[in-house]
Amino acid sequence: MKGTVKPLARCARSVMILAAISAVSGGVAHAQSSVTLYGVLSTTLEFVSNSRGNHLYALSNGGMMPPRWGVRGVEDLGGGNQAIFQLENGFNIDNGAMLGGMFGRQAYVGLSNTHYGTLTLGRQYEEMTNTMWFATSANVFAGYGAHIGDNDNMFFTNRFNNAVRYASPTIAGFSAAGSFAFSNSTQFSNNDGYSGSVSYARGPLKVAAALTQFNRRGAAVPSNLTSGAVDSSGWGFSSPFVVSPGGAATDQQRIAGVGGTCDFGWFNVLGNYTNVLFNYADSTGLRLQNAEGAIYKFLRPDWEVGLAYVYTHGDYSIGRSTHYNQIDIASHYFLSKRTDLFLIGIYQRASGPNAFAQIYTTSPSSGKNQTLLEAGIMHKF
Repeated sequence: MKGTVKPLARCARSVMILAAISAVSGGVAHAQSSVTLYGVLSTTLEFVSNSRGNHLYALSNGGMMPPRWGVRGVEDLGGGNQAIFQLENGFNIDNGAMLGGMFGRQAYVGLSNTHYGTLTLGRQYEEMTNTMWFATSANVFAGYGAHIGDNDNMFFTNRFNNAVRYASPTIAGFSAAGSFAFSNSTQFSNNDGYSGSVSYARGPLKVAAALTQFNRRGAAVPSNLTSGAVDSSGWGFSSPFVVSPGGAATDQQRIAGVGGTCDFGWFNVLGNYTNVLFNYADSTGLRLQNAEGAIYKFLRPDWEVGLAYVYTHGDYSIGRSTHYNQIDIASHYFLSKRTDLFLIGIYQRASGPNAFAQIYTTSPSSGKNQTLLEAGIMHKF
């Protein structure tokens, strides 16, 4: 074990030292070239009303955002051209353990042009995440108040390996993006994926639509970070929809969604609708429909509050249906632009045969109700 930890630790230290040196020297060499070290540190005191039948009190990783550190670089090539890269590592702040690969959150390199857009290659987010993230309360104020199991991937759970992504420049408020993730297999469509999106922003209004498909081919999903477009770790946290009622693995997941936000001056609103289809290896399927609405407001420059309601309806091809009602409420007190003290409450109720409540990152409830309460701190650098 020691033989694996020490090289990783040395690698992390080397990257951080290189980033610091490059950040200083880059500013001297080219005014538009830079390397930036950044990160998020977040942890929370947590209470779960029903965790496999018992109360749970814990110090829990994240709470608002999963901790991470990363390096982002830009080299000015002249003529409106840039070389870009990003490396991002996720870790558990409560025990120091690394989550996933060394740069399991993101690892890509590419080229950007002010007129023609940006092309990137590597491990990247797909478009339900890249384009739709702003339209859900989980990313804005509610932390782990994601749609159950993050079934539509709006909360950054799944990523694409081996991905080629193009993002257009913004023209008259419109922009578009698309990506394809290779299986890196002689069976071209076995564990590949694709995604696309369009968005529009003008003044206080921003809207977007996206489509993503993961092709996993059931139990053939690889267990490492490099074999195919979607690895088993890509599920991130437990989800009640990963397998069929009969225990078969997911063969294909297709997601479509629309969402938007609007700033009315003294308050903000957001909303989204997503439609998710799971096809399982035993030829059964599940269609989920998620609808969310939220309102949030800064009562003072340093105090933000938010309230959201999420409804999820699921229909199995075997004739069974489930429903989930969820309420997210949050209060954030900002000690500075980078340091945030937060209180978050999430309540979820499940309905339907064999349905159970399971708030994101928590163990499943033994019944149809579950409440999560958090009091935490987040710092960004």
